Amino acid sequence: MSLSNDPEVYRSVLEHMRTGIYLVDRQQRIQFWNEGAESLTGYLRQDVLGHFCRDFLAPPTQDAADGICELGGALGTVLRDGRPVITELSLRHKAGRQVALRVRSVPIRNSDGVILGAAESFDESHRGAYSERRHEKLANFGCLDEATGVLTRSFIDTHLRESLITFSEHRIPFSILLVEIDGIDHFREQYGPGAITVILRVAPQTIENAIRPMDFLGHYSENKFLTILSECSAMEIRLVGDRLQKMVSNSKVKWWATM
Repeated sequence: MSLSNDPEVYRSVLEHMRTGIYLVDRQQRIQFWNEGAESLTGYLRQDVLGHFCRDFLAPPTQDAADGICELGGALGTVLRDGRPVITELSLRHKAGRQVALRVRSVPIRNSDGVILGAAESFDESHRGAYSERRHEKLANFGCLDEATGVLTRSFIDTHLRESLITFSEHRIPFSILLVEIDGIDHFREQYGPGAITVILRVAPQTIENAIRPMDFLGHYSENKFLTILSECSAMEIRLVGDRLQKMVSNSKVKWWATM
């Protein structure tokens, strides 16, 4: 039998691809969820098959009124109009952090051209892939903080000095955000030190996924993180700060069945 005539060959290939792929029917219930989707979202296929996307993936913001999850937000348009859609978005991983993704949504048609469902493929954005490769290299030089996964205090201080020198010589603006996680003592008292370990990893990872490759984030003290935003003026910093605050606020940590 020719490989091209065996549907199980195609299914096997799709199941094991690193790119996230999932299929939905006309009612937007998930019918297929591959290993790439499991890896990128943290949700296993047994968690999601037969469910709507919105049942397990958070909406774009806490106050979203339409109940549509961010990953599957384009499916309604594809099912209605029958045209492919490409978008970039941030998705809340099952572990709580935000992940930057590039998503392509396409209709699924039968031989008569009738739309039976839709498919979405998604992968980390170029920003996320670049950040992961960079972190692997920096870890070999001892420049990453093991507890939080971001730059160490000494390395972020080095970048701060470099930014000051660049501004002094070329007047290229940069901005600094000191991010402090509130309520650490309360969480430690109520949930124990293990919960703090998780929080102090999810929050900075969310921030790092939201900033550009040219920006820097470092662990400054127990619950404080320093962000250096290159070529960012005083007029832009407030907008950036508000966006980062919203993303961190929309992150969640599951701890002993408590959200």
